[in-house]
Amino acid sequence: MIINSVILFLSAFLGGISIYLFPNLKEKKFDHLLIFAGAYLFSITIIHILPEVYTQYENPFQIGIFILIGFALQMILGILSTGIEHGHIHHIEKSEKYLTPTVLVIGLGVHAFLEGTILAHPVSSSIHNHAGGILFGIILHKIPAALALMVIVSAYSKKSTALVYLLIFSICSPLGLIVTSYIGNYHVFSIRDLSWLYATVSGSFLHISTTIFFESNPKHKLKLSRLGVVFLGALVAILIELFF
Repeated sequence: MIINSVILFLSAFLGGISIYLFPNLKEKKFDHLLIFAGAYLFSITIIHILPEVYTQYENPFQIGIFILIGFALQMILGILSTGIEHGHIHHIEKSEKYLTPTVLVIGLGVHAFLEGTILAHPVSSSIHNHAGGILFGIILHKIPAALALMVIVSAYSKKSTALVYLLIFSICSPLGLIVTSYIGNYHVFSIRDLSWLYATVSGSFLHISTTIFFESNPKHKLKLSRLGVVFLGALVAILIELFF
């Protein structure tokens, strides 16, 4: 748990401060990374998370409901965060006066906390005995998300303030992992509760990954390089699931 928490923190923090290490970094330069991350995250959700959630709990209808809740919840969080968790940079428009750096971090932080919970290993649950593939998927989309956050926040805040926002965001996923692990181990959450939680997070992952696909190709044109990256992301997820 501690190692995974440190990895989650560093992936977000280092991804965010890369804006200062590489000031000329453009969004297009990590476009294919986003597509790969989306394909990988979608695939690992389909072949790993969902099968385990469905087999862990005996009521598949309720699991389906919570997957839909997670999908809808991510739509709401995406409004608050302007879709930063997709890794795309959406600057705040003048008409969006309710959107402030604080609101962005709240929306992104709630999502980050939830994705950290999926890595928990409470003794009352057998879910995710091999969570390395899930951790890799979270890291893949957390790095560009942190970079996108810093690009936007730095435009509206001082450097020191922007770094505070980055620290808050970086802590959220490790906090989700630690909190869920402890309350699971002390049986505060039942297997049913954990199944509902993981189903909700999987719905969030489905929303994020599919949105990355749509945003990466808004005109629906065939681009072999992008298609190849999608297949590569899915293949890597399958290989990791089979051999690691």
